[in-house]
Amino acid sequence: MVVSVPVSSLTNYNAVLSEVDRGNEVVLTKNGHSKYAVVDIETWQHTTSMLRFLSDMRSVDEEMAAGGKWHMQDEVLCRLGVSVEDADAERADTT
Repeated sequence: MVVSVPVSSLTNYNAVLSEVDRGNEVVLTKNGHSKYAVVDIETWQHTTSMLRFLSDMRSVDEEMAAGGKWHMQDEVLCRLGVSVEDADAERADTT
């Protein structure tokens, strides 16, 4: 659930931050328009990890389109710094 709060509410930032939790982002607005997002650290880490993963997958896709060689799953995960067990657990959590 996304909560929208005016930036001026930051004078009482403890109340604003109490709204932030996994799956509950706070969007700070300025002049009535969304300007900033506040998320919990787990969400931030997951999001940045997924962005790195998608970026790496795009690189692999481009490499394959240019005639590159295939890589085994464990080799790719190792390059990404992810263990096969973690990848399997993440996949199980999303199903």
